Amino acid sequence: MKKRLPVLFGIIAIAIGASISVFAPSSKAATYTATVDRVVDGDTVYLKETIKGTNKVRMLSIDTPETNYQGASQEPWGTNAKNYLAQLLPSGTKVTVETDVEETDAYGRLLAHLHKGSLDVNKEMVRQGHAVTYYIWPNLLHFSEYQNAYLEAKQNGRGMWSTANPIKELPFEFRDRISGQPQDKFVGDYSTKKYVAPADYKQVPIEKRVFFFSEADAKAAGYTKSNNGGTPAGNLVINEVLPAPSSTFTNEFVEIYNPTSSTIDLSGYVIDDVVDGGGAPYVIPSGTSIPAKGYFVWETNNYFNNSGGDDVTLRAPNGAIIDRYHYGSTGYDRSWYRSPDGGDWAATQDATPTKGAANR
Repeated sequence: MKKRLPVLFGIIAIAIGASISVFAPSSKAATYTATVDRVVDGDTVYLKETIKGTNKVRMLSIDTPETNYQGASQEPWGTNAKNYLAQLLPSGTKVTVETDVEETDAYGRLLAHLHKGSLDVNKEMVRQGHAVTYYIWPNLLHFSEYQNAYLEAKQNGRGMWSTANPIKELPFEFRDRISGQPQDKFVGDYSTKKYVAPADYKQVPIEKRVFFFSEADAKAAGYTKSNNGGTPAGNLVINEVLPAPSSTFTNEFVEIYNPTSSTIDLSGYVIDDVVDGGGAPYVIPSGTSIPAKGYFVWETNNYFNNSGGDDVTLRAPNGAIIDRYHYGSTGYDRSWYRSPDGGDWAATQDATPTKGAANR
């Protein structure tokens, strides 16, 4: 998906050789029933039927390692992704094809989420670590679900996130390097609604990224330009979490990092363990601030789950979610952390947590 076709609103989708049902207009999505012909790679499938003039589906909002891009490949992750998808969708599998605002791309491919019964196949590819999320506006269906699936896969070292053999580049980074073309999409932060220039995409964590084909698209979506070199003022992040103290640490802690070049007032911000509001939120006292490139640490006891995982959420005084993190398991005196500060979450826990200091 290198180019985008104009958005078409209010058009009833018509399928040739496939049955169709249309969601409520507010969903901007349609569903079709079809049969899998064959799997091409980890995110591309051919159907036996023709829908919107094509039988080729580019699976929406995910990106898998390349098996053959200009003669180069990302192995073994590309083949692993293709093989796993082929197991999920053998030839003859009946699927529900769910589209979004834009149903086709500039190459004529159908852009869709594939459902096998109750299984969202796109999300399952992400959850098993065979795909990474890749949201391109305006197709943003299932954003939170898919991003949580990505975090789950990375935290548990699945697929391309295996600590024994982690992938070296994201698929789009690989394509850019092989083609010799620089990153050309603007990147927005779904939480803050700020966007950065293409070259600054790493300033936005994977689980928050929304790609835009142009700056005009970002503005049309209601995003505003970052005013701080790719790190918008107020773009605080949860930087490190230690849920299970034992002997080295006596308290649980949550570390907040300020990646901007300005001091930020934390008065009234809320740390919680449930995305939608837990039973015992911690409200940061009035007069608390966090310096530029600095840290704020909240220590607590018996707050986060040690088994079964838990959520960590940072909310602004107005209730807006600034950042959130979900861990699936934890070890004693070990922390989950971003590396480097403000970067992507590590796939494994840190045995030597750095409370209130730079992550190693």
